Amino acid sequence: MIHALYALQVVILLISGWLLSSPALRGSLSEFHIYFRDAHVSTGFLLVVSMIGIVWGMTRNISRSRSISYPLAVLLSITMAVTGMMLVFGMDFGGQVSVHSLHRYNAWTVTVALLLHVALGYLFGKQEILSEKQIADNKDRMPVTNRRLFINWLIALGAIVGIGSITKLLQGDNAPRSEGMSVQYKDCNNMQPPPVPSLGSLPPIGGGHKGKFEVFTVTEIPCSHSGNWQFVISGLVESPLELTWKQFLDLPRKVQVSNFHCITGWSVYDVTYEGVSISALLEAAGAKPDGRFIKFTSSDGVYTSALSIEQAMMSDVMMAVLMDGEPIPSSLGGPVRLIVPQMYAYKGVKWLTAIEVLANPYMGFWETRGYKNDAWVSKK
Repeated sequence: MIHALYALQVVILLISGWLLSSPALRGSLSEFHIYFRDAHVSTGFLLVVSMIGIVWGMTRNISRSRSISYPLAVLLSITMAVTGMMLVFGMDFGGQVSVHSLHRYNAWTVTVALLLHVALGYLFGKQEILSEKQIADNKDRMPVTNRRLFINWLIALGAIVGIGSITKLLQGDNAPRSEGMSVQYKDCNNMQPPPVPSLGSLPPIGGGHKGKFEVFTVTEIPCSHSGNWQFVISGLVESPLELTWKQFLDLPRKVQVSNFHCITGWSVYDVTYEGVSISALLEAAGAKPDGRFIKFTSSDGVYTSALSIEQAMMSDVMMAVLMDGEPIPSSLGGPVRLIVPQMYAYKGVKWLTAIEVLANPYMGFWETRGYKNDAWVSKK
């Protein structure tokens, strides 16, 4: 019973984990994203209970503890459970190894082991365990103990193959990147003139970002052209503004080093950003006293988010145009992306082209689908 329950939970975890990373649950089916996430997390906690049952069974059944399958299942479950809980509670190692990547590689390993277990179990376990008489009458057949040992070793081999992929991770998933942004990430923007890096941006004072940005979008990536690009400031302001690309670049900019945290659990560290502060735009447009919130809109026509005035005025919130001294590529939200380092990255609107000052709170794309409006990063 424990074996069947454990297997069912692992299958649910693998399927729900794959679905959570699929584009459909970030686009047309995004309203179901939070339900799949909750199901994934809940099943993970149930897996811990099943794992305790397996360990208890091993202590009471010595023959099981000698099998490779059971210790391997416990080891993989512990790794999956620990990294999963770290993701749930917003924890990370903070070094060159990403919890998100370790959790993902562990899932690959579990998938390989599970497929081997099912396939080999089907090939060699179609018949009941042979009785002593049957074994004597069928000497040409593989003995049961040898067959089981063969299956166990093949499962272990498959797991080792999966675990081997982790070696790449342990070599430095969050190591500093030597390649430029244009080499690492796709860019379809054509913004002329390009922003000129200030002192501190190039070479980046953060030493170059450590880690790899995952590219998640709810629409197709829009391509921007400086000839028709506009940035609009509207709402409760004295002087609504429509800025061209050149005018936006002429605004005063600042340079800072920040960490980037995604709600799905991965992080990128020591990113050097250069961009325009919200306060500079609000000062230029003249925000009215009854304006208490700011809505941020993407050029994709779908994605929005919002901050309170107090949150938007935090010293590290900016509309970035440069990352590590280079223009932000379209795949990462350029030419202008909102950066809110103290909150999860779904608050950082990509392809930002408009801000609107509002009197009342506003719920953005993911917020209307169950995610928190105040998306503070958990204290590490």
